[in-house]
Amino acid sequence: MLDEKLAGVLDRIAASKSVIELKGVIDLLRSEYKIANIAYHAISIPLCEEANPILILTYEDEWVKRYIERDYFTIDPIVAAGRRGFLPIDWAKVDRTSPETQKFFREAEAYHVGRQGVTLPIRGPAGERALFTLTSYLDDAEWQVRRLGFMRDFQLIGHFVHDRAVGLSGYRDKCPALSRREAQCLERIAAGRHVKQIASELDLSVSAVQLYLRSARHKLRCSSNAEAVVKAARTELL
Repeated sequence: MLDEKLAGVLDRIAASKSVIELKGVIDLLRSEYKIANIAYHAISIPLCEEANPILILTYEDEWVKRYIERDYFTIDPIVAAGRRGFLPIDWAKVDRTSPETQKFFREAEAYHVGRQGVTLPIRGPAGERALFTLTSYLDDAEWQVRRLGFMRDFQLIGHFVHDRAVGLSGYRDKCPALSRREAQCLERIAAGRHVKQIASELDLSVSAVQLYLRSARHKLRCSSNAEAVVKAARTELL
């Protein structure tokens, strides 16, 4: 079950009627979670030929202007790692041995980007690629304590922001309705059942249940069963 705070955040994201409203939600999140900055960066969207088509950022305007004008997308080691990988990127573990990388992080620090950071790569169901970042000025010890808690919430928040941003930007059609079997499988996932239990209850094979869950995730444009359950519930598909 989602805690009340996180559930409220997801509701506000889903209720956003424009990218500007979504940016307002992200601004509030920064204050509520007491972090330095939040950044959503759509790297590529198949229906859009433009590179980096969506940016929703809480960074200082001067840093954003400098970053774009100097095309730091091509040298930012976080972006490079996010393009290649699927796992969260802890900024503290990024290789900073090259003079160019050291200079880049010094500049970022001068514009109050944040000393600590974690970036979560997002892979959308239609082939989209995006990065969701949060930064902090916590010291090393406290960051290590709180980082996992941040990541737990922001993994889900990041996917919801991505889905809403892509939809509001006109790059996504509405999801089709779930089939009866897809809904039944998701409802049982929500109740804590495992795939084998669902198969037994519905008199289906394990592979059939996996197929229905995969189809439901695809329709809902979600990368995990947990995300699909939350989205289906909030859009009254369950």
